[in-house]
Amino acid sequence: MMAARQKYAAYFDRIEKDNAEIKAYRTISREQALEALVDNKSPFPVVFSDLISTRGIRTTANSRMLDNYIPPFDATVVERVRKAGGVILGKTITREFGVGETENPYGTCAAVAHGEGILGFAADHRGDIHAGAREYGLFAYSPSYGIVSRYGVIPVASSMDRVGILAGSFAKIPVAMDMVAGQDERDGTTFPGDADFQTLEDMDLQSVRPAVINGTAGFSERLNLPMAEVLLESLPYALPAHEILSSGEFATNMERYDGIGFGYRAGEYDSVEELYKKSRTAGLGREVQKKIISGNFCLSEGKYEPYYVQAMKARTMVKEEIEKRLESHEFLLAPVDLRYTAALYLAGLPVISMPFGEVGLLITSRAFNDRRLLAFAWQIVSRLESEE
Repeated sequence: MMAARQKYAAYFDRIEKDNAEIKAYRTISREQALEALVDNKSPFPVVFSDLISTRGIRTTANSRMLDNYIPPFDATVVERVRKAGGVILGKTITREFGVGETENPYGTCAAVAHGEGILGFAADHRGDIHAGAREYGLFAYSPSYGIVSRYGVIPVASSMDRVGILAGSFAKIPVAMDMVAGQDERDGTTFPGDADFQTLEDMDLQSVRPAVINGTAGFSERLNLPMAEVLLESLPYALPAHEILSSGEFATNMERYDGIGFGYRAGEYDSVEELYKKSRTAGLGREVQKKIISGNFCLSEGKYEPYYVQAMKARTMVKEEIEKRLESHEFLLAPVDLRYTAALYLAGLPVISMPFGEVGLLITSRAFNDRRLLAFAWQIVSRLESEE
């Protein structure tokens, strides 16, 4: 117990010394972490992005609107990680409400990269954690939509939101999945999913025929693995469709922050309308306000059909084309790029990314084929490590 306290005290000494420079933590929870060590037989350090509710630890969405909010409950992922022995070092900096201005859009990545053995969980709606993982040299995993509960996660775009996993080594990803995956009665979108992610099959890469999306060069040669090439003609529509749909969902989700029932409340006002206006203007950053306005525009009368409905059609087109390619090739590879992650999030597919030169390596598979995807990724990691 004393050794564990010394270890975690050293974590916090370093965090408090370096945080102004690395811009990783919004809230540092030294006192709660040391309390969590009591009677903890298997403690391990963990961080959560500031969009994930943590009982007794401030959860702000990096916004003035929730600056003093301390949740009375844990998100399901937090509850399950605590049960497994997780010791929360703090809440990491994110974009304001997942979309706005921030000191560091990749705060969770910065925290995981800063300390040895730290496991990170971050809410994400379009694949930003993979861009951050590429920048910080980490592994990132976004499970199939519905495998990990979103209960207790401050929503951005409910049909796309995920809880992603970040780690310095691949081996921690299956361990984390065993902790958090599974059905949750508090989240009606969850499914039972696979169990025992740590027991991955020993896959023969020569028996698998992966494909590279849109002729991306370099992967086949570097991995010494024959790969086909597939074209995603719908790819140019993915980001615009994602922006429109996520804006509409975001505007709806943000209605609760009105200065009355929840969040920052303006001090002086002469009417309810003025209370709404002053509270939201002062409590929300400019980019968040723009996203709300954009979403309400797309959902408004006369604009819904030409914008939102067309974006829904584009989403269906992207999803169906990717699924069609996955009928012939169980795994698709691409560089880490928001064009690809936005498309895969629209389709609800699992995504893993890993360090691979400057561009990073992104791999996806069919929905709920998570164990096979992780088994394939493990073989790729092993091959890369053997070349070092």
